[in-house]
Amino acid sequence: MIHFGTFLVQQGVATPENIIQALDFQQKKQKPVGKIALEYRLLEMGHMFNILNRQADTQLRFCDIALALGYLTREQVDFILNIQLNIRPKIGEILLELGVLSREQLEKSLDAYKRMQESTFIDADYSC
Repeated sequence: MIHFGTFLVQQGVATPENIIQALDFQQKKQKPVGKIALEYRLLEMGHMFNILNRQADTQLRFCDIALALGYLTREQVDFILNIQLNIRPKIGEILLELGVLSREQLEKSLDAYKRMQESTFIDADYSC
């Protein structure tokens, strides 16, 4: 399965530079996992302090440190990451905001992308 940004480039609707710009914007706007964990009361401020101090001394990711210290379970990390994924700005909406795509282009591209995914899924299903 290809990502939507790759699909847009393949369709000639966006350039690789447009997608990189949108991904950069998306990353900057993405809510940090620690903030989500605090909002859902899965971590306390003291835990955050310890995790961030460890993170400054290592190359480890926030969630890996929280797991290693026993502050979060794997299920809680998965929950947080799922929330982060679902609330981040979507690439298509960012490209719309940047003026790369019109609303009509975005809707047509999303429809074509979904049809392509469904077709790929059906073809893969028959190969079993």
